[in-house]
Amino acid sequence: MTAYFGVRHFSPACAEYVTEFLSRTNPDIVLIEGPSDLTDLITGLCDSRVRLPAAILAFTEEAPVRTVLYPFTEFSPEYCAMQWAIQHQIPVEFCDLPSDAYLIPKEEPEEEQDEPEQTEIPHEKSVYQKMEELTGLDHETFWEYHFEQCGGYEDFMAAVAEYGRSLREFSETDEETALREAYMRRRIAETEQQYGTVAVITGAFHTGGLSGVPFSAADKKMTAHLKTVPVRSTLMPYSFYRLSSRSGYGAGSKAPAFFEMLMRARLAKDPEYAAAEYLARLAEYQRKHGDLASAAEVIEALRLAEALAVMRGGSRPALSDLRDAAVTCIGHGSFSAISHACADVEIGTRIGCLPEGSVSTAVQEDFIRQLHELKLEKYRTASVQELELDLRENIRVKTEKAAFLDLHRSEFLHRLKIAGVKFGVQQARAQENATWAERWNLQWTPEIEIQLVEASLNGDSVEQASAYALNTRLTKAQTLRETAAALSDAFLCGLPDCVWTASNAVQAAAADCVSPADAGETIGVLSAIVRFGNIRRISNEPVIPLIAQLYLRFCLELPAASKCDDDAAGAMLPALTAVSEASAAHDFLDRERLRNTLRQIADDDFANPMLSGFACGLLTEQNAISQEQFAELISRRLSHGTPPAEAAGWFEGLAKRNRRALIARLSLWEQLCGFLTSLDDEAFRKVLVVLRRTFSEFSPAEKSDIAENIGEVLGLSGTNAAEVMLSGVTEEEQADFSGMDEFNFDDI
Repeated sequence: MTAYFGVRHFSPACAEYVTEFLSRTNPDIVLIEGPSDLTDLITGLCDSRVRLPAAILAFTEEAPVRTVLYPFTEFSPEYCAMQWAIQHQIPVEFCDLPSDAYLIPKEEPEEEQDEPEQTEIPHEKSVYQKMEELTGLDHETFWEYHFEQCGGYEDFMAAVAEYGRSLREFSETDEETALREAYMRRRIAETEQQYGTVAVITGAFHTGGLSGVPFSAADKKMTAHLKTVPVRSTLMPYSFYRLSSRSGYGAGSKAPAFFEMLMRARLAKDPEYAAAEYLARLAEYQRKHGDLASAAEVIEALRLAEALAVMRGGSRPALSDLRDAAVTCIGHGSFSAISHACADVEIGTRIGCLPEGSVSTAVQEDFIRQLHELKLEKYRTASVQELELDLRENIRVKTEKAAFLDLHRSEFLHRLKIAGVKFGVQQARAQENATWAERWNLQWTPEIEIQLVEASLNGDSVEQASAYALNTRLTKAQTLRETAAALSDAFLCGLPDCVWTASNAVQAAAADCVSPADAGETIGVLSAIVRFGNIRRISNEPVIPLIAQLYLRFCLELPAASKCDDDAAGAMLPALTAVSEASAAHDFLDRERLRNTLRQIADDDFANPMLSGFACGLLTEQNAISQEQFAELISRRLSHGTPPAEAAGWFEGLAKRNRRALIARLSLWEQLCGFLTSLDDEAFRKVLVVLRRTFSEFSPAEKSDIAENIGEVLGLSGTNAAEVMLSGVTEEEQADFSGMDEFNFDDI
């Protein structure tokens, strides 16, 4: 004999009545909708140490990883059925299609050639939309009125049976559903023969396709030779947010935290209490976050919700009634005033927790173990928390492990990031020059468990998974920059073997034809490794010869590469900056070689003007050019014989370096003033565009100092000059530039 109980997932009423159903049926075995090959995980899920929500996860063993999830909460009727069976020492098994068959890749239909254009078909209404049109209520409210508020067991069983029939009537059964139901009929028939009385717990929709429908020859043929794919499975913590339909989970609960209130009110035999608790929690949230919400408003909201429920056909307030009443009485007509409170009270921030040893992949176990060892367990929450790290040795503690705790935390977070596990997001440092400091935002989401599962295909620990990911990146890298970035990440992750592998890859990439821009930026990446490698306690020995090799190549190729257009010059500036900083930081680099190269570019009339000016600025910054040489360059570059656009470009490049030192050189501003006054109107307009772009990067204080210099050159007081420079444009001046609106910028 077989008895059927149709459920709605995450229904407190179903969760309560399923235990009464089982007590009345007194079955020899309980079958529950779920992958039949994952029955072994039921015992672990029902462990008393498990804190729900939690989920069963099945995943393919080969990339691309495909997954299927089955989440459970305290108010899941399937979970309550499992608990009842275990307490009564009755076998309980899943009876749905095995996960290794369910996760078979779906075959995509072949595209037909020269297919005639088809008329667009209107979007098919969902079964819930059709039911809402018939009932005049949204589906959630309809369910609460007619099922959650059902008077007793007999009425509920009749109502849920009719609900299942209605679902099938208003929807079509696809091939996948037909296969699943055929398989369940097979499992039910086999179980009846083996055990006798069987209790079957499935979704109400499926009950209509199982109850009274015998296992047929067609079912046997359909399920005889199922295609399968290798899969593995595990338990994983889940969260109320991911359980909610707001997150996009199709079979989720609109308000899991609220339905948990309903469940606990049912268990306390006081179903009326949930409405008052909901409104009280809303008011508590409002007060906690600085908004007014009085007890009188809560009382009035409760009275209004009860009245709304009666008007709409319910015996007690549904969530929609409570929400409407809260908007009116607590939000004073504005939902936005209580929107955050509603999200907190209806969805909640709860995250489940599993005991050690209950997960099935080594990477998951390693993740949990390291959270404990690195004292990061408190950051495993649904809310974002900030973590500040100091990578330097803490000499105030006794053990080496404690002395380098933050360094090990940094390596762990970087390894997770490289392995594709998004537990932490690195933020900009509070102090730009504090290279020993890191800031992270940490947040746990159920997706992290899936990402850990995917990472488990690449190794048995977080370290192995990140090393595999880095080696894969090196294999796929096509440019020197990509290879150098992988080397930098290897240092951040604290993976010495990957550092050696990546260093060899950088050397091989550098042997190919690379541009000075690529070489220069790579030098910057490698220089950072050498400068800060001691903090991470990894030998930088393999990196030093790479920097020296690229540095020599950069200095030799830069003069020829500097004869380029403005776009290429713009790409070259970061490389020049990186190489200049590396030269200043490392004694093993020949600084004079770079300075001679910069002098050559600064003096080269055929070099790009902006690069030439930038080289001059670098030399000035390093005190590597005399006053006479600098004055000669200014005189030549800003002379009447130099094309205006080139002169402006040279000044733009010069002004990108150490502007404070340039401001102090009065000769520069004398020469600039003389150059500008010598221009005719057309040339001045072209130069003006470049100058405005250049001076837009100066701070107000720097502009004020420049005004004083210009005032001194023009014989004005510094105050008067600053007033003129910082004042707005007059109508007369605006008229002089009215033609700029139609100015053609293409030639600049």
